Amino acid sequence: MMMRFVSFLSILVVVTLDLFSATANAQIWSSGQKFYENDQSEIAAFVDIPDDIQLQAVLCAHGMPENYRFTLLLPKAVNGETVIKVTVTTDEGSVDEYAEVSSNSLDMQVDEKLMLLLPTTSKLTLSFDKEDAKYLGVPKTIDVSLKGADLTLKSVASQCIALCLNDNYKCNYPLLSSLLWPQDKFSKVGVEDLDELCTKEEGNDLYSFKFTQACTLALDRFYKKDGVGPLSYVEKLFNGKNSPFEKYVNSWNNAVMLSPSSAIGDRVMADKKDWYLMLYSLAGKRKLKEIPNSFYTVKNYQDDPTTLVYDIDSRYEMELLKYSSVLYRRVRGNINAINAIEKSLKMWQDFYRSFCLSLPDINQAQALRSLIYRQMLMRVWHLSGKPKSLKLVAENAFRQGTNGKTITDEHLESLCSFFEGANGEQFYFGSSDCVQGIENYFKTSPLKTDLYQKVVDKWDLFAKAWQQSIFSNDSLDDAVGEDKRGNLGITLLSLFRIYGFGDYFLQRECISSRDNDICGFEAAKSYQTYTKEFNYRLESIANVNEEDGAKLNEINTLWLDYYHELEKYVNDLAHKGEISVWRAEFVKGVACVIQTNALLNFPYDREQLPDISSTDLYPKDFSLDDSLQDEKMSIEQYKYDDDFVQEETEDPDSQISDDIVVPN
Repeated sequence: MMMRFVSFLSILVVVTLDLFSATANAQIWSSGQKFYENDQSEIAAFVDIPDDIQLQAVLCAHGMPENYRFTLLLPKAVNGETVIKVTVTTDEGSVDEYAEVSSNSLDMQVDEKLMLLLPTTSKLTLSFDKEDAKYLGVPKTIDVSLKGADLTLKSVASQCIALCLNDNYKCNYPLLSSLLWPQDKFSKVGVEDLDELCTKEEGNDLYSFKFTQACTLALDRFYKKDGVGPLSYVEKLFNGKNSPFEKYVNSWNNAVMLSPSSAIGDRVMADKKDWYLMLYSLAGKRKLKEIPNSFYTVKNYQDDPTTLVYDIDSRYEMELLKYSSVLYRRVRGNINAINAIEKSLKMWQDFYRSFCLSLPDINQAQALRSLIYRQMLMRVWHLSGKPKSLKLVAENAFRQGTNGKTITDEHLESLCSFFEGANGEQFYFGSSDCVQGIENYFKTSPLKTDLYQKVVDKWDLFAKAWQQSIFSNDSLDDAVGEDKRGNLGITLLSLFRIYGFGDYFLQRECISSRDNDICGFEAAKSYQTYTKEFNYRLESIANVNEEDGAKLNEINTLWLDYYHELEKYVNDLAHKGEISVWRAEFVKGVACVIQTNALLNFPYDREQLPDISSTDLYPKDFSLDDSLQDEKMSIEQYKYDDDFVQEETEDPDSQISDDIVVPN
């Protein structure tokens, strides 16, 4: 039940007024707070409408599940609760919303884009079906005055941000930031000499960021004057006590100190430079070498930047995967450093996720994502020794066949494909015809070396033992497959072709990059994943039946014999130049992914397996029966280190490439 509605004249002065006051006739938007029982309240902008109707735009709430909505107060209470269709018309067109009726209120959980139209639209109309209008006791069409809506919504948004940051109110921060974002996009900044204080000319109109006390003081003035409100929550993420960014900075700098001294140099340590660089990117006029081209691409993009931002994030994630894989190699043997790096990168992801969720859907704001991400990426790049950046080619991007269509016209792809799912997605199927097609290719291929036959022989031993065990099944996920060499087929096929199989999804970064470091990292990760999953499955089965556990371990030994023979074979091909290094790593990764999938999906019906994953999917300490403990598979940590060849480093002044594909 509503108790009172109060108007915010300022932060310090609060005046209580009646819900339907004398100002109603003027139909001017006002702001107020509504109180409920149980310490619930909400802040709203509202306008009175003739016929004792009021529209409220709620922007934040305390102790309530919804933090923004439209509420239409009706002239009188209605009997029952129901859902009513309301057609909302603005300058952008009409949309249908569905509102809940309760007593004398009609609540609409509208799209935030509709809420953002209020300050700029010239009309706002609510329309009802004839019967619904009669039931509610309102006109069939309600024209809502927008006089004073812009300033009132901004005032309420500012008040809500303060309450949400300090008084446990709940807000939609991107919505509030969008309402407060200046229409001039910070182009009229009243801070003198900002460019002179914060930039240093490098020559030929190229500038770098000058992170000095004078610059930070100037940017602090800009924030207090123009940034409070639209950037308040972002500021808290960076500078709040024990903030996500502070956790990342401390964690990363600790990782740096644990790294070899040779790795520590300029541009490695993390500090508040990221925050001030971001402020300058909004307020400054000069282009800096620290600001990537992708920032300006998103900022100046004419359409919805969502897809573009996603593509940039994906690109940077690929870069991070490469540089972090090189970095792990650089600190190999130093467990403390490895753990510290892993922790710091997780801290970064936690911060970046919160940062992205706080940004409004405005191109200038979304452009900040690439700027902040790249600052972190540059630190990893420098600490890893400045390896060569990725050169991504559009045609290499991972593509899965869909709608029952293969991605090529090759007969072999059609032989080895099946389609399932709502979109007819493509997957590998090792039928006898597919296996025969692969074997026909190898008959005249230089890939058929002496080591090739050893791989096949080792697989056959594993396949025979698996098919004779209780773990064999007739599903598509069987470890052997339809043919006795069915799942061997996709591994061998990957030596010379990459088709649109969904089975490749976990190796998509390798496929897209064709990079030795990334593919090696993914192969090692896939092997580790298989190891963990096998240990978990073995533990579960051994707890039910020791003999079955022993048999599974025995079969796994045969699979490992095959896998290590495969390693020798593909490494030899790469050494001879028959295949590239990345391709060799890709094949290893595929073999592990296929076997992991089989391991996770084979049925075991002795009795119900115990749930040993409730606390941790991968417990650090297993308690296998003593008879199996010695035979248990264990990870060969960093076994791939020696297979990597350190790439040449670029010139110290070079930057990470910024190849961004702008969608049509």
